[in-house]
Amino acid sequence: MMVWLRAAIVLCCMGRYVGGGESVELPSIEPRPYQVAVAPSLLTEPPAPLFESDSQWAQVAKQVDVYRYYGVQLMKGKEWEWTTHLDPQALVTFTKARNMQIACEFGDFHLGDGPAIPDASTFAFMQLDPVFEAGGNVSSIHLDGPVRRMITGVNQTNPNAITLDTIAARMVDFWQKIHAKYPRIRIGLITNFPNWDYTRALVGYNGDYTDQSGVTYSEVLDALHRALAESGERIAFVEVDCPYNYYRETRTRSNDAAVNNAQQFVELQKWCEEREIRFYVIVNAEPRDAGARGFHDLTCQYVRQLRQDGVFPDLFTVQSWYKEPLKNLPETEPFTFMNTAKDAISLIRGLYPSE
Repeated sequence: MMVWLRAAIVLCCMGRYVGGGESVELPSIEPRPYQVAVAPSLLTEPPAPLFESDSQWAQVAKQVDVYRYYGVQLMKGKEWEWTTHLDPQALVTFTKARNMQIACEFGDFHLGDGPAIPDASTFAFMQLDPVFEAGGNVSSIHLDGPVRRMITGVNQTNPNAITLDTIAARMVDFWQKIHAKYPRIRIGLITNFPNWDYTRALVGYNGDYTDQSGVTYSEVLDALHRALAESGERIAFVEVDCPYNYYRETRTRSNDAAVNNAQQFVELQKWCEEREIRFYVIVNAEPRDAGARGFHDLTCQYVRQLRQDGVFPDLFTVQSWYKEPLKNLPETEPFTFMNTAKDAISLIRGLYPSE
């Protein structure tokens, strides 16, 4: 372990963090249980070698609690040739042997081209069933952008676009259909923070979805939480998607307002805690011109910044949906995906006290 990382681990409990030659005060946080997940990109190397053996990612495999796949990786046909694919049996066999949970990311909420909006649960079962049929279990399904994919204003050119209240009713139907078949699966939301204003005062870097729909993300959460609670269902978790490139911004893209992502995270975490909803964070960064090294360095910096800002998720997910890092393995090679995961998880385990 690198000297600076060892120092961070020793001193974090003392309220200070040492890194890059600087000593930084850390807010006090109580030990609490949390989990760590990995989700390699669906646009780079095929995932098959990951499940043949953990010899090239032994440290990560030993420390990770959840492996997350993209649901589209189980879809078949020419329209799905853009993504890598995985063998559900290999996934189940590998994760069972290591006591890892399996999670699925799902984003197929479509307005459709015809008179009726397609039933999203039909696509969800296509992306869940193969894992269960292989003898496995999907512990959670993470819904990527169901509201922004259907709401009026954001989808200006589609006559099927619907209001927030109508979306909430459709989400109740989705929850009920999934739970009718898989009652124990946790269902939660992924929010793209840069593109929403969380409240009228806490604006996003882009804020486009709020500008176009007239709705803030706190209003989205309240509407969905209310509708689900009235039906006997509930949001199991809310997961923030805000790559570090955006998290560290202090002004909007148009430079017309201040941005405080740390405060947005804290406010969302408070909202979740008040309703006994889990709070998750995706820990990553856009590679941009810095490539795989940029992904690695900024992802690790993100962990340190979250700790400094007093943000304590129930689940950290080291995830990529980018074309870099191109390689997943080995974890010992600098700047592969699993190398970034290894270093980020070491930081998480060192900086965040666990019960």
